[in-house]
Amino acid sequence: TVASGSAIDTTTAGAKIFSVVATDNADNKTEVPRTYYVRYSYSGILSPINQDGSSVFKLGKVVPVKFQLKDSAGNYISTAVAKIYLSKINNNVAGTEIEAESQGEANTGNLFRYDSVDNQYIFNLGTKNLSNGTWQIKISLDDLSSKYVTISLK
Repeated sequence: TVASGSAIDTTTAGAKIFSVVATDNADNKTEVPRTYYVRYSYSGILSPINQDGSSVFKLGKVVPVKFQLKDSAGNYISTAVAKIYLSKINNNVAGTEIEAESQGEANTGNLFRYDSVDNQYIFNLGTKNLSNGTWQIKISLDDLSSKYVTISLK
């Protein structure tokens, strides 16, 4: 779908389709589409949550969930759509996924907001409606990737 040797589309995040078209000497034509993905560069979860899943927070308190995204040139991405979900972990198995609830008015629904001062996405995770134990946090990005980390509540 592009001239031989030309660059494929990586200008926006998400799924893309690249097709290869071949024609033989008898004018038989075959097209083979392939899907590829353009992804953000993800910083990993930021403090106060530990990336290794060892974080323990007091049940009922707000837990700030933070991360950064960059493009291939190292520039911060401020326009991504990021959503947060939770699953209770029991016997090392993630349960039913629910939309996370924000504490206060800073977030809308389960959407992260972008902080242009610190170049990071933030969600004020409310834990008052959760229970003691280990919870899996899923961050779903509009580049069609998901990032996971666990926290414990006591």
